[in-house]
Amino acid sequence: MDYIQSIRKFIGHDPMLSVGVCAILENSKGEILLEKRHDNGQYCLPGGAIELRETAIEGLKREIYEETGIHLNSPELFMVLSGEKEAFRYPNGDVTYYVDLIFYDKIKDSEKINPHDQESDHIAFYSLDSLPDERELLRGTKQILDKFIKKDFKIVVD
Repeated sequence: MDYIQSIRKFIGHDPMLSVGVCAILENSKGEILLEKRHDNGQYCLPGGAIELRETAIEGLKREIYEETGIHLNSPELFMVLSGEKEAFRYPNGDVTYYVDLIFYDKIKDSEKINPHDQESDHIAFYSLDSLPDERELLRGTKQILDKFIKKDFKIVVD
C-alpha cells in the first residue's frame, strides 16, 4: 500500500497536503510528452506523488518510468507551484493540495513509450503548435507549458 492510500484510511476525503513531481520531457524534435489521464480525461505532464522516504528525484524517476517507461537523463528543476490553485479534487472525492515540483529533461530518441501502469488512456509527443486545447489540460498544465514555450528557464517558485 502506498503512503497516500494509508493516510486516506484515516482522513477519508478530507484535504491533505502532498508533494507532486512531473516533468516536461522534450524529444530531439522539440516535441513535449503529454498523457491523457484515465481518471478524468485531461491532458497533463507525466508524474505523480512522491512516497514517504523518497527524494524528489527518486520519486520523479519512479513516476516517469511507471507512467511512460522512459528513463530520465539529468532532470533539472523548472518551477514550483503551490497554494490554493494547486488543490485537486479526484473523481472519488479525495481533495489534495499539492506542492508541485516541475522538472525538465531532454530525452534520448532511443527511449520508447512503454507504460507500466494503467493511469493513462493515451501518451504521445506533441509539437508546441499542436497542443491539446486549454480546456482539455489539467489545472496548472497551461501555465507550465506557456513558460516552457517562452523558453523561460528561470526557476519560478509560486
